[in-house]
Amino acid sequence: MIICFITYKYPGKHNTSDYTFVKQLVDAIADMGNRCIVLSPFNITHYRRLYKVKEEYICGKGSVTVLRPRYLSFSNFAIGKFYLSIWFHKKALKKAFRMMNEKPDIIYGHFWSSAYQGYEYARQYGIPLFVATGESDVAKMFSPRADYNAFCNYISGVICVSTKNREESIRLGLTLPDKCKIFPNAVNSTIFKKMSKQMCREQLGFPQDVFIVIFIGWFIERKGSMRVSQAIKMIVGKPVYSIFVGRGDQEPECDDILYKGSLPHDKVPVYLNAADVFVLPTLQEGCCNAVIEAMACGLPIISSNLPFNWDVLNENNSILVDPTNIYEISAAIERLRDDADERLRLAQGALETAKSLTIEQRAKGIVSFIESQITS
Repeated sequence: MIICFITYKYPGKHNTSDYTFVKQLVDAIADMGNRCIVLSPFNITHYRRLYKVKEEYICGKGSVTVLRPRYLSFSNFAIGKFYLSIWFHKKALKKAFRMMNEKPDIIYGHFWSSAYQGYEYARQYGIPLFVATGESDVAKMFSPRADYNAFCNYISGVICVSTKNREESIRLGLTLPDKCKIFPNAVNSTIFKKMSKQMCREQLGFPQDVFIVIFIGWFIERKGSMRVSQAIKMIVGKPVYSIFVGRGDQEPECDDILYKGSLPHDKVPVYLNAADVFVLPTLQEGCCNAVIEAMACGLPIISSNLPFNWDVLNENNSILVDPTNIYEISAAIERLRDDADERLRLAQGALETAKSLTIEQRAKGIVSFIESQITS
């Protein structure tokens, strides 16, 4: 099967951290013997280094071609309701479609906006169109004044990362229940796996006999980097050391930070395995990849008691808190610092949950769903 993926970003040599979850899925689907074509217009305004416009590589039994026509971005600059950046991106995507030398069997839009951009091409050539909905807020992707009926009716299937995303998409009138199936995000279990904590701490130069929490995500209000550092400041008694992986305007500040900053994606597992607990009081998600990666490394989770977490987090692998309540976050960290048995119980639960969340299983499930939708 030839599958054309449309995505806003796609990792390459000069950027190994943005949208890695898309590349993992594409590679896993290619590995099954499929031909994958990725259309990802490249924003030359925001990046200092250029990618090749066309990149090809073999992946297992299949192959991947990445097409990155370049375009200029002007952020949110608009003339009336006309946004220049959106116009240039659409032109680049049309060029990417012209660059394809074969007709795909499927067009797969990674997020609703990408699927909408591919709709015209899919309809013109009679190609089934699928949507992967993993947005933190689906409604923000659409203008309330626009008519999306023809687009929504054309869609063959919707891959939802959570029950929350499925229900939100249905409630907004974008799709029907029988077109949806839930596939939570997943990890590459050959990279994200349980390793020796002692060995990882030694490798990173971290102290061995301390309690370490790790946060991974953008340093922004939604993810809660500052709420984590404020919660740590409130804890008394034995010090709580921390790792903050990410970047953004809200840099966390507290004592005993062992590392703060961004990391290449393939370096993250060592830092996860050096920690005792993963903390992410996020306000909105589709299904958070960082949470699943932490579970695959055997970490107990402290995260939000909100619907986007309910497909993967429960009392067996996590403590769920009000993400806006710093006292609850602090109490959860202190509880796990002081209770080694509870840490072990939740860690074992996390590893058990992660067994069913591998990228290979997710890819097989998605391909099977696609095949069932186009033959029904």
